[in-house]
Amino acid sequence: MNKSDKRFMTGLIMSLVLHGAIFGGIWFWSVPTFLANTSDEIYEVSDVVSDYVPELDEQSVKNVQKIARKHITKIEFVILESSALDKLFGKSRLIARQVEDERLKAQRKTIPVVKNPATKPKLLFRTPVAYPEEAGGETGTIVVCFLVGYDGVPEYTSTAESSGNRFIDSAALDSCIKWRFAPARDAKGRLVRCLVYIPVTVKP
Repeated sequence: MNKSDKRFMTGLIMSLVLHGAIFGGIWFWSVPTFLANTSDEIYEVSDVVSDYVPELDEQSVKNVQKIARKHITKIEFVILESSALDKLFGKSRLIARQVEDERLKAQRKTIPVVKNPATKPKLLFRTPVAYPEEAGGETGTIVVCFLVGYDGVPEYTSTAESSGNRFIDSAALDSCIKWRFAPARDAKGRLVRCLVYIPVTVKP
């Protein structure tokens, strides 16, 4: 087969393909397709399903409306005095502070506790320990362990070494939780939590 015959056969094949595509498209759009059949089936199923959904009769509709009116009539509007509003807003602010305190407590626990920080906590403020009458006039020294938070506020106090008098120990711990520190920092200057041990002497 020479080149002219090859060109003729190629042109004939392309012509047949083109005409087939045209006639196929015309047939596709003129004859209902499987998509149309499927949509018809969907509508038929919808009609069947709707037959099983009960329609509310007039009495049922009235019952529903009656129940709705009953609940709506229970809604009461009360005009609050300024003093009541102040109390309401005061409670809202109290709740907001409590939520913030809880958030800060959770944040404190994410800061690591460093045993030997580069900058150790420095005591800034201390309250005197009120001598307990139950101590019986004794003098005692207790070593208090502080867990100083990243903000310088003690998270808790505990007894590292007892004074030998439980009343003196208890009075010292109650007072020391109110002390305040300059917080500790690590080698990179970041605020950290740290344990501090301070001897506290309690005397009458």
